[in-house]
This record gives sequence, C-alpha cells and structure tokens, in this order.
Amino acid sequence: MPRKSTPPAAGPASTETLLRSRGRPRRSVEHEQQRRARISEVARRLFVDEGFEAVSMRRLAQEAGCGTMSLYGYFQSKNAILRSLWEDCFAELFARVQQASRRGTPRQRLERAATAFVDYWCAQPQHYRLVFLNQDHRSGEERYYVDSSPLMERFGLFRELVAQLQTTGQGRAGDPQALSEALICALIGLCHAFITIPEFRWQPRPALIAASLGIVLG
Repeated sequence: MPRKSTPPAAGPASTETLLRSRGRPRRSVEHEQQRRARISEVARRLFVDEGFEAVSMRRLAQEAGCGTMSLYGYFQSKNAILRSLWEDCFAELFARVQQASRRGTPRQRLERAATAFVDYWCAQPQHYRLVFLNQDHRSGEERYYVDSSPLMERFGLFRELVAQLQTTGQGRAGDPQALSEALICALIGLCHAFITIPEFRWQPRPALIAASLGIVLG
C-alpha cells in the first residue's frame, strides 16, 4: 500500500511568497507627512525661483525624490500644490494679525493688524511672491482658492475692525466692507513696492502704513 505523502514544510521560499502576497507594508503617518512636507518645500522653491507655469509635475517629482504617480497620491494637481502653499502662508499670516490686534482700543487694534499684515510679507518676500505673483487657475469642477478656503473669513477681520472703529466716531463713514477692502489693497500695494522695488528710497514703513490707514480713519 503506497505511503501517504506529506506536504513539504514551509521553507524560506514559501515564506517569502506569503509576505509578497500581502503587499508592501503601509507607510507610517509620519513618513507620509515628511514626504508631503518635502514636496511642498521643493514646490515653494521652484515656484518662486522659476514661476508656477514653468514647473511641471514631473520636475517636481524628480526634485522631491519620488515618482510622478506617487506625487499625484499626495496632490491631485499642480494647482492643488500651489493652493496648499497659499493656505500655509495665510494661516501663518492671520495667526499673527489676530494676535497683534487682540488688545487695545479699536484704533490701536486696527493699526496693529495693518502693521502685522505688512510686516509679515516684508519679512518673508518669498511668500509674497508665491502668493501674489502666481495667478490661480482651475480646471473642470475645481473651485478657485478664494472660494474653497477660509480666506474671505480671515480678511473679514479687517471689516470687523473698521466697523468697530466707526462706532467710536473715529472711522470714516461708509460701507465697512468697501473701506476694509480699500485698506487691504493699499497694504498689499505697500508690500509690493517694498519687495519688488527695494532700491527706491521709500518713506519709513510706519509712516506709509499710517498714511494708508487714512483710508478708513475719519
């Protein structure tokens, strides 16, 4: 009577096959965050140095040390990378503006908010260029950054400060929204002048901020 054969014991080869069938282990959350931060760092540098339009996703992947398809796993598009960088800038900016305008009279709070706004961009001109010298684009059903982020709510802080100033009788009469937008435009203009034409002998920054605040002061 023939003997019943027994299956061979699992050796190294069969163990390797088993591990392969389970797929690669998932990367840790920390690894994912580091890779995303690396992509953002590279994109920030390239977008500022070479311009958003000149940089391709393939170039970004090469500089970040990952495959192009892997890059799309972190960001759906080049626009998504740019908007993510904008969000980082504005989150940091308005944290400082809110902190600066937390205490004081309505006039002092507005003055401090305006100063913090200008100081942030002038201290980090690369952030200014990234945000204000690169136009937003959308494709398909994408929405513009201004419509898909808390940006308008953040800028609403200036409207609130102008409205509070008006209640004291020190603010210019008029629509707080229109007045605050006019002030913001003036402050951005100051930043643009200081950053892009630094060789011009501008008046001291505090003096020009004070002059810009004349838009909303009564």
